[in-house]
Amino acid sequence: MLLRLCTWMRSIALAPSAAGWRSCLRVARMTALGVALLGAALQAMATAQPPAGATASASAVPGARQASEIVVITIHGPIDRWTAFSVQRRLEQAAEGGAGAVVIDLNTPGGEVGAVLEICSLIKNSPIPNTVAWVNPDAYSGGAIIALACREIVVARNASMGDAIPIQPMGMAFGQSMAEEERQKILAPLLAEVVDSARSRGWDEKLVQGFLALDVELWLVEDNRTGDRIFINEREYRMLFDEAPPRTSPRIASGVMSEAEPDSQPAPPRRRSAPVDESADGFRPATEDVERRLGPDLARQIDERLSDAPSRRPVLTSEDRGQFTLIEYATDGRTALVVKTSEMLDWGFASEVITSDEQLKEFFGAQRMVRLDMTWSEKAARFLSLFPVQAVLIIVFLVALFVEMAAPGIGIPGGVAALALIMLIAPPLIVGAAAWWWVGAVLVGLLLVGVEMFLLPGFGIPGVAGVVLLFAGLVGLVVGAGTGYGPGSSQEILWAIATVFLGFFTAGIALYFVSKYYGALPVFSRLVLTDEPRDADRDENSGMLTAMGAADQGVVEVGAAGVATTPLRPAGTVDFDGELVDVVSEFGFVERGQRVRVVQVTKYRVAVAPEAVEPPEPAGEEPA
Repeated sequence: MLLRLCTWMRSIALAPSAAGWRSCLRVARMTALGVALLGAALQAMATAQPPAGATASASAVPGARQASEIVVITIHGPIDRWTAFSVQRRLEQAAEGGAGAVVIDLNTPGGEVGAVLEICSLIKNSPIPNTVAWVNPDAYSGGAIIALACREIVVARNASMGDAIPIQPMGMAFGQSMAEEERQKILAPLLAEVVDSARSRGWDEKLVQGFLALDVELWLVEDNRTGDRIFINEREYRMLFDEAPPRTSPRIASGVMSEAEPDSQPAPPRRRSAPVDESADGFRPATEDVERRLGPDLARQIDERLSDAPSRRPVLTSEDRGQFTLIEYATDGRTALVVKTSEMLDWGFASEVITSDEQLKEFFGAQRMVRLDMTWSEKAARFLSLFPVQAVLIIVFLVALFVEMAAPGIGIPGGVAALALIMLIAPPLIVGAAAWWWVGAVLVGLLLVGVEMFLLPGFGIPGVAGVVLLFAGLVGLVVGAGTGYGPGSSQEILWAIATVFLGFFTAGIALYFVSKYYGALPVFSRLVLTDEPRDADRDENSGMLTAMGAADQGVVEVGAAGVATTPLRPAGTVDFDGELVDVVSEFGFVERGQRVRVVQVTKYRVAVAPEAVEPPEPAGEEPA
């Protein structure tokens, strides 16, 4: 087309010379080349354009955060050792699946100290370093500590985080409070954990102590030289400003959180970029009051627990006077620190507000997201570890075991007892919180009780030893299942003892009624002899009427001899000169056909012994 244009131009004498014709061709070639280049550029732009609804390109996401596939691990509800066990499984599953990032979705009131510290360790030592906590919407107590352990934090629009002061979980229900000395001992590892998180993740290490301790009164100031913001205590304020700090209108006063909308707040402070002071990496209490409460011994323990991560906080001196500007009075320290979305954004905890899974994917520039929740088996095991459930299982186990021993060969009570024991043993063993010797103590205890009842009657040494071992083994299993206190603490052991004792006491009451009304209970009425046979069996069993009433009617007396018509294990029947009497063997099993002699007669039972065994002195009849 351009060639035709040039021909036409020549025909109208715009370029009558040969030189003009050559110039026209040169322009045509340059124009064609420009059109080709423009087309290639447009095609490249069309190819690079993402489809509608696609996530933001990876170039818009920081490299340390970017991940094509993310795994969301939920921690909802109270935190216990089953939570820690489940988080470990899910972190391993995420690593095996090649996930580029892990999000800990938090909505929890907190929980056991040991479980919280274990989860923090799992997060920090995970082969997936890209870990983000999503406070969605609440992370109280242990939830706040877990959030601080992550590399980054995002929040829901109305989120809350904090108040991690140790409490006595079950004692509160009974009006008990934790002793201050014991609280400080539990506080030491928790303070070490949050300070370590602050140093490795970039949080302000004085501010994070406010989640765990009282009297953490702080002011937010900005370094005029760098623009960095830090929180300082009263001593540091007097040194920097040479005057008493203002104490009016704190951002967080006596635990009351600010309700300001996050969009109306200033931009969050930058994490400190000043050089690290290698000479001051020991634990620095947030205030003098915190230092006084802890004492030198606990402060030294915190120092020992801190990792090699150096402190990012500068050591302030009098030379820094006049170099800082007061931003705000942050907290008066009268209660444990609780921050909402606005404070988390302003004080550098939170990176962004996330309200949906789609926004979470955009935050990472991810194409795929997988949620991993607790499995039904983990939830079932957690349920079996609850205090009321354990007490009920102990009662069912003891009662069913007694019924099986009282009427050997039935099978069903024995199966119920075995099932209850398995449900007591399995949860702590699965989570690795109980040792095998506790299981061994329970089994040996049962063996000794059986020896006492069937081989060496009389409640001697085997019976006492068996009961003690059984009790101790059950206590160990309850401690392993968890009671809400720290692992192995004195409160946990005492609570486990109380649980087992309650189970034994209640089972004892149940056993009394079962033994007294054994034959009258509908469940057992078909398993024992009764005073009146059923109509269908009246003719067949008429000869047994005397057997059930023999003790009450005085048919037999102490010293009477007879022959066992059934095996006595230990209950059965004996023929006394043509009278069938329901008896119980006092000295182990007696085979059918063996001669026995009556050694005791009461209103409810006739006790016999093989004739070869010397009978004890008669105890006399029990009064009617």
